Parts: sequence; structure tokens; C-alpha cells
Amino acid sequence: MTTIQIVNFTEDITEISYNKGYSRPSKSLLTPELYNVFKTIKDTNILPNLSREDLIQECINYVYNTYTLFEKNLLILDIYFKLIDHNTFTNTIKEIKCTNKKHVAIIFTDIYTYPKIQFMYILSKYFSDVMLSTSQFYNFGILFCKNNSRDDFLTIKSEGNVKDFNVRVPEEMLLVIKNYNNYIFKRMIEINEKLNYMCYSIHSVQKINNEVEILNKYYKMYITKCVYTNCNNCKLIYSNFLDCCICEKCYNLFV
Repeated sequence: MTTIQIVNFTEDITEISYNKGYSRPSKSLLTPELYNVFKTIKDTNILPNLSREDLIQECINYVYNTYTLFEKNLLILDIYFKLIDHNTFTNTIKEIKCTNKKHVAIIFTDIYTYPKIQFMYILSKYFSDVMLSTSQFYNFGILFCKNNSRDDFLTIKSEGNVKDFNVRVPEEMLLVIKNYNNYIFKRMIEINEKLNYMCYSIHSVQKINNEVEILNKYYKMYITKCVYTNCNNCKLIYSNFLDCCICEKCYNLFV
């Protein structure tokens, strides 16, 4: 999990560079060797089995204690946030402009291309408070933008893709995001290696299925903050993925 308070961007954007293709992962945001190994994984949708709502709840919980989600709005501490799924830069700006709310919460995935980080940084020019909260399970984050103070948003061409906003992102911000991305990719690679090692027989596959089911319940409990005390008679199994014992009843962990 990573939370980043984004410092205010004060420069003027003079020129935006475009290209026809999509941006590749930046070396300043992700170690290339990790990305190359990750591309060889056949099924990248591996542990845990979390829904979009689960990931939203996880990211919110790192910043706020309570919230209410309804349709495309978040109510947090008596503040209404417009919830926006980032698809393209033009669509995100359009949704920000069209909303009647001063606060927006933008969902980002694949947080390892430089233009995307530049865009987050640029948004701090238009909002008084911008914070990124990321999941520790998948490459997923929510950018909380509070108090929209301006309406003169930058204009982005609808045709083509942004190659570079031509603004310099602070090194501290890049380093934190790179450490986060490396953690996420290492985690998925390690899980895939453990799965491949364990899948050597029908018996082991059934054991993996049971462990995955228990782990998903543990992750759900963790995200929803439903932490239970130890049951009277814990039934422990060893989790290869967590490298510790976990109770099949209360899902507490034991070293």
C-alpha cells in the first residue's frame, strides 16, 4: 500500500507531444526486467480474487475510516466525490468539467506510464489537495482531488495519444511510485512461481484450490476491516502463499 500527497504543480504547460501508439512502461516507474518476466505469465489475473468494489474499498480505507458508495459518487466525511474511471485523458477532463462537484476521485490502473503520472501531477494545479492511494494487491489506485479551484483545464486533442505532457515530475514522487510498481510486479511473479511449483499433481491442485478459497476470505476480511479474535479451537493450515499458518475458521495468521 502506498499513499502519496502530490505537491502543487505551478508551471505552465506549453506543448503536449502526441503519437499514434500507446505509452510503454517507463524505466523511471518500473524496473524493465520485472515487466519482461510479467509478460511471460499466461494468467496475470492471479491471487487474490478481488472485485472492483473491493479495490475501491481498500484504497479508501487507507485514507478515510468510513465512506458510502452509490452509483458514481462517494460520500466521505460529509464530502461528495464524483467517482471517475480513467480511460483517456480527454474523457477524464471532460468528466471533471461536466460534474457539479468540487471533489473528484479518479480510478487509475496500470500506474507505470510517464504521461499518466504527469497527468496526476498536473491535476494538483487545479485542486487544492491531491492524494494517490494504491492497492497492495493489484496495480490499481484512486486519486483523491479536493476543492476544484479553477475551470481553465488544459486542452488535449481527442485524436492520437499523449506521448509527453513535457512537464518534469518530482524525483521523490517517481521513486515512490517505482517502488510501489516493483512491489506489485514482484508479488505477482512470485505468486505465479509458487503456483507453477505446486501444480504437479491432481492432489496438489485441489490443495491449491482450498488454500486460494481461504486466502480470498482472509483478504476480504482484511479489506473490510472485519478482524475477528481467535476462535476457541483454531484449525490451522500452512499457506504457501503467505508463508505462515492461517486458521480455516477465523482466518487469523500465525507465524
